[in-house]
Amino acid sequence: MVNFLSEDELAGVEQIRKAFNGRIPSLLDTDFNLRRWWNGHGRNMDVITEKFDNYLKNRKVMGFDEPGFVESFYKKQDNLDILQYFGMSRIGPVVNEKDNGIVFVESGDIDKHVTNTYPAGKYLKVFFTSCEVVLQTILRQEQETGKPSHGICIFDMGPLHIANHINPLSNCNKVFKARALIWEENYPDMIQHIVVVNSPFFLGVIWKVAKFLLKEKQQKLIHFNRNGSMKEFLHEDVIPVAFGGKRMDLEYTERSDCCNEIKRVTPDCFYKNGTIWSSLGIDAPTPTSVSIKASSSCKVRCTPKELNGKSIIAWQFSVTDQLEFTVLKGDEQVYPCLKMITTECDDEDVLHCMDGGINDDYYLVFRNQNRFSSIALTISLWCEGAPSVTSDMPSV
Repeated sequence: MVNFLSEDELAGVEQIRKAFNGRIPSLLDTDFNLRRWWNGHGRNMDVITEKFDNYLKNRKVMGFDEPGFVESFYKKQDNLDILQYFGMSRIGPVVNEKDNGIVFVESGDIDKHVTNTYPAGKYLKVFFTSCEVVLQTILRQEQETGKPSHGICIFDMGPLHIANHINPLSNCNKVFKARALIWEENYPDMIQHIVVVNSPFFLGVIWKVAKFLLKEKQQKLIHFNRNGSMKEFLHEDVIPVAFGGKRMDLEYTERSDCCNEIKRVTPDCFYKNGTIWSSLGIDAPTPTSVSIKASSSCKVRCTPKELNGKSIIAWQFSVTDQLEFTVLKGDEQVYPCLKMITTECDDEDVLHCMDGGINDDYYLVFRNQNRFSSIALTISLWCEGAPSVTSDMPSV
C-alpha cells in the first residue's frame, strides 16, 4: 500500500488530533485533511491551533455540517444573489485523472461596480461557503479513491478589466483581499494549482495585483498557460472547450467555458444602505460612532428585542478599514468571524436569537488588528434598551 504521508506529516497529524482532543468532526478528521493544515500553516502548532479553532467555530455557525449542505448550495437564494454577478463553473466531482484533483473555473469578467450590489459581508459568507463546498467535494473524492485530492482553479483572464485592479486600495481589491484571507486561513493547501488562461503578454501588472491579494505561498501556485502547457498536468476531459479541452456542462450552462451567465450590473442593482430596516418594517436607530485604536477591540453589549414574536438583534455599520467582526452570546460565538471591510455598502444583517430569553447578553465584537492606525466605526443597532459600548481593549 502506498504511504502518502511522510513520517513528519504523520507525526504532525497526530499532534493536531491531540491538541483538539476529539473536537474535530469525523468528516474533517482524516490524515489527508489534517496534513493540509500541518503543511499549509508551516507546521506551526500555535498557528494551526488558532486557525483551526476559528474555522471549527465558523463552520458550526454557518451550518457546514447540516445534511445536504453540498447539494443545497446552488438552491439557496442567498448564494444565488451573489453568484449571479460572478462567472464560475459548477463545483462538483470534475476529477483530473492525472492527479485526482477537483477542477473548477473562475472567470475574470468582474464588474468594478459589483461592490455596489450587496454588503461585502454577504459576499464573504457566500465565498466562505463555496470554499467549503470545494473542500467537501475533495474529501468525498479522497474517501472514494483512498488517494489524496486537491483543488485546481482555472482562472480566465481574457475578460478581466485589469484597470479595475491596478490600484491595490480600490474597493474591489479590498473585498478580494478579504476573500483571499478566508481561503488562506481556513483552507490551507486545498488549492494546488491556479492555472491562468488567456493572460496578457506583459505580466508585470498581473504580478503587482497578485502580490497584493495573495501571500507568497499562494502566488507560487500560479501557472500561466502558454501554448497549451496546462495539458502537461490537466487531462483534456476536464479542460473546458473554450480553453482547448473537451469539457462541456450543458446541464448547467451552454457556455464553452462551463461558467454561468453573468448578470450585468446596472444602477438598478445597487444596494441601498438601510435596506435592513425597511425589510424589518422599523425605523433606523440613531447611529453611534466609535474610534477603535490600533491593536484594540470594541465590544457592543446588547440584548435581543422582540419583533413579530421573534427575538432579534439587527445592525448596520461602516468602517474605515479592515477589521475582524463577530457576535458572541456570552463567550459563545454565534455569528461568523470574518475580516470585514465596508465599501459602497454598509454591512447590514439580523441575528435571530433562537435559544434563550430576551435578557441574554450578546456582544458585537470589532477587533482592529492594524498595529498603527485607528479605525472609525459607525453603527446603528436595533436591540432592547441602549447598547453599552466598551472600546480600547487589547485586541487578541
